[in-house]
Amino acid sequence: MHDYYYQELSASQRNMYHSLTEAIAKRKESFFADSDDAEEISRVFECVSYDRPELFFVDLFNVRMTILSPGRSRVEIRYFYTPEETRRRIDAVEASIRQFLAGSSTKASQLERVRLIHDRLVRSVVYDDHAAVQRLNVPDALTVEGVFLRHSAVCDGITKAVVLLGERLGLSLPAVRGEASNDGIHYLPHSWNMACIDGSCAHMDVTWDISLSTQLRFTRYDYFCLPDVDMRLDHVFGGLPPCFHGKGLSFFEKSCREFFDLDTCRHYISDRLRERSDVIYFKFVEHSTPPEITAKKMDDAVANYLRLHSLFMFDLEKNHNLAQGVYFYRVKKRL
Repeated sequence: MHDYYYQELSASQRNMYHSLTEAIAKRKESFFADSDDAEEISRVFECVSYDRPELFFVDLFNVRMTILSPGRSRVEIRYFYTPEETRRRIDAVEASIRQFLAGSSTKASQLERVRLIHDRLVRSVVYDDHAAVQRLNVPDALTVEGVFLRHSAVCDGITKAVVLLGERLGLSLPAVRGEASNDGIHYLPHSWNMACIDGSCAHMDVTWDISLSTQLRFTRYDYFCLPDVDMRLDHVFGGLPPCFHGKGLSFFEKSCREFFDLDTCRHYISDRLRERSDVIYFKFVEHSTPPEITAKKMDDAVANYLRLHSLFMFDLEKNHNLAQGVYFYRVKKRL
């Protein structure tokens, strides 16, 4: 779905889209647009940035234009680097992508390919907190350059990397623009991806899985291939194809770690501890009880089963995602 956002544009905006991309291909410093609306032109720039993440060397975040007459403008194109430096950086990004995808195969199932992209990004990229505050002062964090050359980026850069990697593996993983909240109160602009797998769609927020995984050094899948009903618990979006529950795409569905009643969940916890598993990671769907109360029940169950099954003194690490009903426990043996 290389032109996902292109398809959302009007006929005149598509003409601008083509004029911009053709000008970039010829390294032109400007192009003419049949518009004098800065907001409309900015939207076209943004659509190109999400559809064509390989154009990381172009400033698609700021529009500089001169109105020539009503409905007619000359729009500047700013390049971050000289032609020679641009080529060097393109080659470096391509080399990094080849290394990133080493050992992958388009013969694997679509879900397996999506998971490979998710896992390798989660394990190799960190969230750039500095760039999150000084966004336009660290432009490569907003592009695939930050991901593949610095291994550090914000949500836009990570989202675009997923788009590009999906294209290389024959997948459609278009960017989604919306808002998200860590506390259920304050929502901020955010981007993630929609995974189109075997005719079904699901949400994938690699950025938030990176943030959850980095601090634990454990690959998490809290936001891997979620349906609309789950994604809307802490994300806001619209205008997308429906993503239904029960398609077996999410990590917790696929691994049979998604529970809907407390007794079944307790049996799972008991079995994992009896097997001496040091990590217990699952999802419990229960919307009628406040999440803090449910979390207390889970914590008590894990502590009780640990005392029952453990042969040693232990410390219990907890890192829950209550908005999604995801619970994470790690048992650490005391030395």
